Amino acid sequence: MEGSRYLDLAERIISVRGVPLTGTQIIDFAEEYNALPFDSYNTIVKTLQARIAEDIAKHRNKSRFVRMGIGVYFLRRLAGEDGRIGFKPWLKPYYARKKPEHPHRILTVPRELVSNQYESSGWPSVYEVLKKGKYDYQSEIESDYLPVVTGVTLRWRSQYLLFRVGVHTHFRSLIGCHSILLRKYVDEFDLDLFETDGTGVTSSTARAALPVLAPGRRSRLENGRLRESERVRFYQVADLLKNKMVRFSHDTGSLTLISTIDLNTVYAQLPKTQRRLENNNANWIAVQKLASVELEADSSWNVKRITEVVS
Repeated sequence: MEGSRYLDLAERIISVRGVPLTGTQIIDFAEEYNALPFDSYNTIVKTLQARIAEDIAKHRNKSRFVRMGIGVYFLRRLAGEDGRIGFKPWLKPYYARKKPEHPHRILTVPRELVSNQYESSGWPSVYEVLKKGKYDYQSEIESDYLPVVTGVTLRWRSQYLLFRVGVHTHFRSLIGCHSILLRKYVDEFDLDLFETDGTGVTSSTARAALPVLAPGRRSRLENGRLRESERVRFYQVADLLKNKMVRFSHDTGSLTLISTIDLNTVYAQLPKTQRRLENNNANWIAVQKLASVELEADSSWNVKRITEVVS
């Protein structure tokens, strides 16, 4: 019952304002017009945002709310109306999507905020850029926006997982290339699975890696529904991530957040990997031998940074 009061409040305020709002804006407007049905307290904004996120995660396309950006929400019944100011209609006409169209709306950021030579150590450097992003379908990304991608490398001791990118991929420019980066678009459901940084990039990284490490249906693994026998837990990924870096990727035309999952503390022996259509001829290779492999640009850049750390 308590949760529905938050949802009813959010629906009422957004409906009156007619534009997408953040949790803070919803509470501010409610307080200004004495519309809060309960006393305000320190964590009310976080509680409201959590209830809306839970509703979207539980009901998906049946939810009364839709996420327009990180922490920005709108009403589904208003999202397709013409003539409103402050948002872009997102409900696309239904048609059978052909692969490799990503099934969910993905996070995009303004191109003007990311230069073609952009490189940075650590993810916090781009958190403010990510907060200015919005969600859209892969085929409908505007020309002045860039998709956000996570690319993760798997490491066990001094060996890294190397593979050839197959045809079953969202990143068609990489087909046939050797790579050490398991890539995934940051999509609208990453924040709903589990959040450690408020952006969804850690969740996206886990969803890219788990289908390769754990046996089972990809849809179950991507959503973190792991069985007791599966040793790499979804919530452990945040603690296993190392070498976090960010760069603009010319190959994929995206802002790419790169990291390494260190499996030393999880596996006593070399991990077995699961065959996936987008990852062909997967094999573990020593870091010293990676320099002799013709890798795609982002992987080659990552190897240079890894080598610098090792040396």
